[in-house]
Amino acid sequence: MPNRAPSELVWDPPAPARGLSREAIVAAAIAVADADGLDAVSIRRVAGDLGVRPMSLYTHIASKEDLLDLMVNEVIGEALVPEPLPGHWRDVVREIALRSYKAFVAHPWTLQAFSQRPRFGPNALKHAEQSIAAISALGLDERTAATLLAVVDEYALGHAMRALIAPSEAELREMFAETLRAAPDLSDYPHLAAAGVMMPREDAFELGLDALLEGLSRTLLPG
Repeated sequence: MPNRAPSELVWDPPAPARGLSREAIVAAAIAVADADGLDAVSIRRVAGDLGVRPMSLYTHIASKEDLLDLMVNEVIGEALVPEPLPGHWRDVVREIALRSYKAFVAHPWTLQAFSQRPRFGPNALKHAEQSIAAISALGLDERTAATLLAVVDEYALGHAMRALIAPSEAELREMFAETLRAAPDLSDYPHLAAAGVMMPREDAFELGLDALLEGLSRTLLPG
């Protein structure tokens, strides 16, 4: 069967054909990546999950690489803030950061995809547009505006990465207990022994984000 999808990626989906749509293909591929990682995504695997022949996917998508682009674009859409945007810049920036953090944690393979194939789709452009629009009324010079947004982006990305690689609370407590049991003498660690394993609050991300935005307001904004 010839490949009837365009050779250049068209972001707007074509009309469904034979009961199969590009939206369904992308959703199935995201489900595979969420469950088993990005390397598990293949045309054959996605087709099998959809109950169709692999070649039928090529009517809608030209290549696996285009499929990855569409998957990332779909996930970035979860970070978009419904419009009209809130009135205060901090409300918008906070909501964008929170949505980005949740999207990265829900779809950890997205971070790997960014490093492999940094291609900007419509949702990535919209995400950048909303971020810039949020602070446009502040009158910041280009460098300061870029710094403000980069600091917030890196905070959200860093927390997402930590959430993905950190042991669970139960695992961390067990590791800590084993370490203390194996230590020959705890007198060198009196505070640690007394405190036990210290877990961050469940709302640590939002608490830190609010503190970060307050600090940026005081540091970067005029007056």
